[in-house]
Amino acid sequence: MSTWIRRDHTVETQKVQTFTGEGAYHGSTKSKVASAPRPFDEIVFEARPRTLQRYIEHGITAIKEFDACFWNDLHLVNLLPVPTQEAVQDDGVTFCWCPFEVARREAGPVTQRVLDGMSRGLTGRKRYVYIDSKIQWFEPGDLPVDSFLRHVDGTIAVRDEERVKPFGATVLHDMCARLEHGDPPRYMAYQSSEHCATGFLDRPLRMRIPELIQNFNDFDVRVRRMSGRSEVTHCPGAILAYDGLTIHWANPAAAAGWRLWIRCTETDVEIVPSETMIQCYGTVFRPAA
Repeated sequence: MSTWIRRDHTVETQKVQTFTGEGAYHGSTKSKVASAPRPFDEIVFEARPRTLQRYIEHGITAIKEFDACFWNDLHLVNLLPVPTQEAVQDDGVTFCWCPFEVARREAGPVTQRVLDGMSRGLTGRKRYVYIDSKIQWFEPGDLPVDSFLRHVDGTIAVRDEERVKPFGATVLHDMCARLEHGDPPRYMAYQSSEHCATGFLDRPLRMRIPELIQNFNDFDVRVRRMSGRSEVTHCPGAILAYDGLTIHWANPAAAAGWRLWIRCTETDVEIVPSETMIQCYGTVFRPAA
C-alpha cells in the first residue's frame, strides 16, 4: 500500500469537514477500529502500557493520579526560507506514515528541502523514521485537525475492548507509562505559513494527572490552568524538534491561504496506516456557522 499521494491541490478540491472537537489521528480522541489484543510482553517497550498491565494484573479499576513532568523540550533545528503560496500549492505530494527515504524519493521541491533540513536533526536512536505531511487551504477559523486540545504525540493508547471496558472506556492512554519511559518518540515539525501555526509549551510543566486517561479533555483544562506564559507558536519556515513529552495544540487559521505541514517521527513502533487514514489525511475542519 502506498503511503504517499500525488495530486493537484486547488481551493475547490480541498476536503472539508465540520469541526467536532473529537480528534483526528494525531492527538486523537476519536474512536478507531480496535485490533486483536497482543500479549503485553510482545508489545515493543516504547508502546507497552505497563501501568494498565499492572492495574489488570491486580484487579484495579479505580484510576490513580500521579505527579507528572512534561519537559517540553522544544528547540530549533533549522530555519528555511518561507516558500511562496504558489510553491506550497504546487508541491504536489503528501505523505502519511511514509518511510523517510521513500518520502525523500517522492517529495516535491519544497518538501525535499525540508527533508534535507530534517535529516540533520535525526537522532538515529529509533528503529523507524516516518514522514507525515499535509498541503491544506484554510479559510479563517479553519483547523488542520479535528481538535484544539493540548496534547502530546505518540501516546501509549490501548483500544481492545477486553482491556479497557472494565474502566468504562473505549480507549485508554497510559500517561504514566509514557512519562516513565526514558526514550519516548522523537519528532521534528515544519510549517510554511504565517496564518496557521501550532502552539507549543516551551518550559517544563509539573502537574498531577490520572495515570490512565480516556481523552485529552481534562488534560487540556489542567494544562491551561497551569501553563501561564510559557506558550509559543511555530514560526513559518522553522523546523522544530521535540519529543513525546512536549505539549502542543492546533490553532485556528487567522487568514485564508495555503499551508504545508510536515512531521518527522522517530519511533520503535512500526506504523501501517489504513487506506481510510491515508485518504482523509489533509482534511480541513471548519467550525459550524
